Amino acid sequence: MRRIAFLRSIEVQQAAPYLDALRDLPDGAEARLFYTDGHCGPEDFPGTAERLKPDITPDELADRLLEWGADGVISLSIPDEHAMRDALVKELLADAGVPVVMTGADATHLLSDKWETKRLLTEHDLVTPEGLLIDGDLLNSRALPVPAYATFLRWKAAQLGYPVLCKPLWDCMGNGISFLAGPEDLDRYLLNPHDGNVVMERCVSGELCSVEILGRPGDYLVQPLCWMGPAGGEPEFAFGQLRYSAPRPAADAAFAPVAEGLTKLCTRLGVHGAVDVDMIYSEGTYHVLEINPRVSGATSLSIAGSSVNTYAQLVKLLDGTWSAAQAAASAHRRLAFQFPVAELTAERLAAARARLNVVRANDFHIGGRTHPNMLITCEFADAPALGAALDELQARHGLTTPDVIAGIKELTARALAERQEEAHRVA
Repeated sequence: MRRIAFLRSIEVQQAAPYLDALRDLPDGAEARLFYTDGHCGPEDFPGTAERLKPDITPDELADRLLEWGADGVISLSIPDEHAMRDALVKELLADAGVPVVMTGADATHLLSDKWETKRLLTEHDLVTPEGLLIDGDLLNSRALPVPAYATFLRWKAAQLGYPVLCKPLWDCMGNGISFLAGPEDLDRYLLNPHDGNVVMERCVSGELCSVEILGRPGDYLVQPLCWMGPAGGEPEFAFGQLRYSAPRPAADAAFAPVAEGLTKLCTRLGVHGAVDVDMIYSEGTYHVLEINPRVSGATSLSIAGSSVNTYAQLVKLLDGTWSAAQAAASAHRRLAFQFPVAELTAERLAAARARLNVVRANDFHIGGRTHPNMLITCEFADAPALGAALDELQARHGLTTPDVIAGIKELTARALAERQEEAHRVA
């Protein structure tokens, strides 16, 4: 392949530094990033970059890729509406013989719809919170008047058991989710409901986690679990709390059959590329919430924890050299932590880089606000010294909040203890 196009719809900096692996494309191929949001300088992508209008249509994007002379295309777009656009580009370019690493349009549509995903999970005997599809037309009096519909929803919520969540079918990052603790909250919600269709589901308490699966039908790699914090209450900002990747022998063992079921579902759907699965781990059971048909905001954390670079693997899928076994053989497990930090001043960042293995320190720009964030890794051999390094950085530079420091230290101690216990058990 002479020219490989990469499609992106959010800040490319969120993929740093792992896009650097694209400097070594097969046969010296040329890479170009076609993106719609943020900015992209020479330091952000190892190739050329072209900004497109945010509302570019699949037809327009396909035409532009053909005009550039793309021999292959890889989708790195987030969120689901942009994944849908890229899936349609895949279908449009098929007639021109241009391969696209992206799941097809039919499967992408199903996985972007939270209710259809829930039905698929149930069909494949995967645990998912019990729920109901709420008809937005009936609820907002745009269709046949059904005065009893609101009463039915109250009855159904009582059956599900409070608290319940109401989620728009298409959205991510917790946007539009309503947490209803009891009947009074539901009554208030029904007075001003979401304007479209919604999934109402039982709110499960436990630990929020996600996992990335990448590959092609029949040959998938399941990346390590990423843990995102407690679940069971009001939705929280994804990048506002400590997230981590670390071996957890008991939780990992409980996940093994779930991973098998998910890869079978991916094969049935024809997943080609990457998907991100959101779950809640509660009392030994994984409750699957949704499957995002794309890379995700957790991709960098996933790579940091496994050392398997998703973006490099997508290139292998494009050029036909992909093998899940080969990717797994290159894995190197380590501790990885992603957390909010104070303003990224030059002094603070230099101090952190001197004491920690900083993978990335950057600002997320979401909803007009800036969110400083840091991603670090730690080899198990270095883990005993991590707490002291964090304490010093906190005392001298106010790196983050005290609860984040305490959380990292606690998780590190637990990971080391569980790793030692597992080693003794195997021996």
